Amino acid sequence: MSLGSTLNQAATGWTVQLLQGSLGAHSSAWDALNKRLFNQHPLLQSDFVDSLLKHYGEGREYLCVLRQSGNVEAMCVLRRREPGLWTSFLPAQAQLGPVLIQHPDQLDRLIQLLPGFVSELDFLCNDPALGNLALGAADPDLVDHSLTMNIDLRGDYASYWASRPKKLIQNIDRYRRRKNVDKLEPRYVEIVEPAALDAAVSRYAQLEAEGWKGQHGTALGSDERQEHFYQEVMGRFGANKQAMAFELWFGTDLAASRLAIADEHMIVMLKTTYREAFSAYAPGRLLLRRVIERAFETHAGGRIEFYTDASHDQLAWATGQRWIQHVAFYRNRPLRIALSTLRLGRQIVGVNKRAHSSPTRHSVQVFSHPDDLKADVRRFFTSAESISIQLGHDWYKNLVDTVFANHPGVQIFVLYQDDVPVAALPLLATRKPLATRIESLSNYYTAFFAPVIRPGLKAFDLSPLIKAVRRAHPRVDSISLAPMDPNTQVYRMLLSSMGGAGFVPFRYYCFGNWYLKVESDWKNYLLSRKGKQRNTISRMTKKLATDGGWLELIKDEDIERGLQAYADVYAASWKKGEPHQGFVPGLLHVCVKRGWLRLGIAWLGGKAIAAQIWIVAHGKADIYKVAYDEAYKAYSPGTLLTAMLMQHVMEVDKVAEVDYLIGDDPYKETWMSDRRERWGIIAYNPRSPLGMLGLVREVLWRSLKPLVTRLRQRIREAGRDKAVAPPAS
Repeated sequence: MSLGSTLNQAATGWTVQLLQGSLGAHSSAWDALNKRLFNQHPLLQSDFVDSLLKHYGEGREYLCVLRQSGNVEAMCVLRRREPGLWTSFLPAQAQLGPVLIQHPDQLDRLIQLLPGFVSELDFLCNDPALGNLALGAADPDLVDHSLTMNIDLRGDYASYWASRPKKLIQNIDRYRRRKNVDKLEPRYVEIVEPAALDAAVSRYAQLEAEGWKGQHGTALGSDERQEHFYQEVMGRFGANKQAMAFELWFGTDLAASRLAIADEHMIVMLKTTYREAFSAYAPGRLLLRRVIERAFETHAGGRIEFYTDASHDQLAWATGQRWIQHVAFYRNRPLRIALSTLRLGRQIVGVNKRAHSSPTRHSVQVFSHPDDLKADVRRFFTSAESISIQLGHDWYKNLVDTVFANHPGVQIFVLYQDDVPVAALPLLATRKPLATRIESLSNYYTAFFAPVIRPGLKAFDLSPLIKAVRRAHPRVDSISLAPMDPNTQVYRMLLSSMGGAGFVPFRYYCFGNWYLKVESDWKNYLLSRKGKQRNTISRMTKKLATDGGWLELIKDEDIERGLQAYADVYAASWKKGEPHQGFVPGLLHVCVKRGWLRLGIAWLGGKAIAAQIWIVAHGKADIYKVAYDEAYKAYSPGTLLTAMLMQHVMEVDKVAEVDYLIGDDPYKETWMSDRRERWGIIAYNPRSPLGMLGLVREVLWRSLKPLVTRLRQRIREAGRDKAVAPPAS
């Protein structure tokens, strides 16, 4: 397609056009689409995008438009960063990429239509709340860029403030008392008049230039172009009463300032600064408190968006948070593998390495048994049980005591920041003649694994932890961590931090995981099941009772009898014997102690014929072990136990989720509502001979796998065609 083609040439499909410093005649279509898709988001309005293009455009920005049946369905502004690589237009002053795309499937063929041969297309700073381009996309690369925060303005300010962490409230009260003791005269000013906004931006620029940003040359006042950009943005939005400057004065001194733009639903914070001479009074925080209080009046029912990389302290103000992400799409899978590997290789040898400086002190300690963990680390692990009990101290203690008791490679690496534990990674190191192989502290008993991390931690924060693992095992050839949730931020953090520590990581599939979102009571849930399943439950309940059988639920009483019944059923079932006889009894005793156990037993004539172990904790029920005696299959005892336990966890425990944990067995789908997947990470050390060998094999296999899959498919199709071909006459 020629670059000069007009947008209305095609009724359906993408068109691409070189821009001339603004959206020009397409501004109205842009704003109409922004209003329809994203409720007229301020950072995506044409006034903001045009200001970016005017001050930071380089004449190589392209407007891409998707039309379907003549209607505009998607738009974005892209630029070529280097040969083969295109990205969103994203100068430093843009918190979001100028992208109006709601679904990733709308991107079909765009990469082929961009000028030249394009191997990679990166959408930078994608807000998942505004068209999650990674959701349901065909294998994109995803990097967490920044953890933004927002404040929900529904309700009233008093309720919001009362719900803040106690430490934040105490600190603000202390700052307010301090300024009163020192007899400072605070004055809060809100500027919305267009004629006054220009001067407010100039005051902001001067104040920021006097601080540390001015010393580093990044302040608004240090760059004339940047100051003019914000003056233009504030002027454009101010003309519609959609811009405001908030100021806090101590007497005649400007102590803090904030610039914001808004619409009727939302306030977006653009910039914030304060006078460092007043840092003892935290003027930035005092101003923020007043701004929030005012927002509950002017934008009641809306929200404040900050679009910043929020620190742990800043998150104390927030009612919500989410990750802003970079999403990369590739022309094809082999190109993705080649480019990703090349990028990691450059990182390993020091090319394009990003250094993250931080005043935070960090250290790493290593523990060889869960019982060796200090009290603060144990509490840290206990907090992770709200995600899964398999991340907690009690789980790991039982696993180590009954499975890895004699293994010398049990190591729990704990990362501290300023003497506070912020991340923990339980590992198992196995030494071999030529290298050391490191795995997560998990095995076939484990349905979920993840490092324990403090909320708000960034990927580069984990690098000291991974580097400590490498220092402890200089001959390591690979690190394998599984099974994990691939849709979590911690999974992406590990992928990124592995690369930053000199490993080359790859993702791999482990198993499917069926689960039920509990959205009704037992009666309505049962009615939603298939008729055959309901009939089986009804008929077999009567049959079992008629023949003298019954169902029993054991929580904590008579656990030894329940254990013996479970062992008898397991021995008579189709399942192989437990390789570690102490693990399940140890786990059940832990569950009894913590109040988690739901052990169901089906009896007939005094004999246990089926058993199921369910673990209920933190609003979730895990179906951990199921077994039945095949000699009594005619009673469907497993189905009856599942029904009894399902009713109990719904009506008594009031859980929000029931999880079948591991596997895609067909019977699991009959009880559950949704499916997700568990994946792992395998990371190779290219400085190790065996690690390099593993890396080469991995790259070759992943590159050839699509070809092998297609070849097998063609062979199968050819075989079917031959089978149905008519005989020769």
